[in-house]
Amino acid sequence: MGSPDERAAVPVVASVSRLGTVYPSAQAAIALIKQIGIIPQWDQYWDRYFLYELREVSDGVASSSDRGAVLEDLGYGEAMYWPGPIAPIHALWNAITMPALVLRARQEIMPGFGFILPTAEAERFAATVPSARVVEIDANHYTITTHHDSIAAIGAFLRTS
Repeated sequence: MGSPDERAAVPVVASVSRLGTVYPSAQAAIALIKQIGIIPQWDQYWDRYFLYELREVSDGVASSSDRGAVLEDLGYGEAMYWPGPIAPIHALWNAITMPALVLRARQEIMPGFGFILPTAEAERFAATVPSARVVEIDANHYTITTHHDSIAAIGAFLRTS
């Protein structure tokens, strides 16, 4: 949506680096994800989430997410979202005419690593796209998906759009 903090690339690369790796067991794969630290308060939901994402392979388990596709997305992102005021993605925002909801994580992706969507980018998007609504959620890039305020914001958006 906008240009992320450059520091945010570190945990993103760490998360992507696990894709395509074969682990001896689901427990070993999940232990590595826990060690990365992208989920600050791990619970059974995240065990189920990451277990669901694993598939059995001949020597153990691997992520079902396609590493090549994710790297392709990262390459596109690097081309469109470079830091600064003239990132190519900004030119596309003027074409958005439909209602848009942006949930912005108020917590850094990991402490000290910045934001996938910095405040300035969210504010710029809201100023450029009159139909946009930006809602800040007290979560990080990963945990925003399960935060009760996200669910409430999506529900309100769908009821009024």
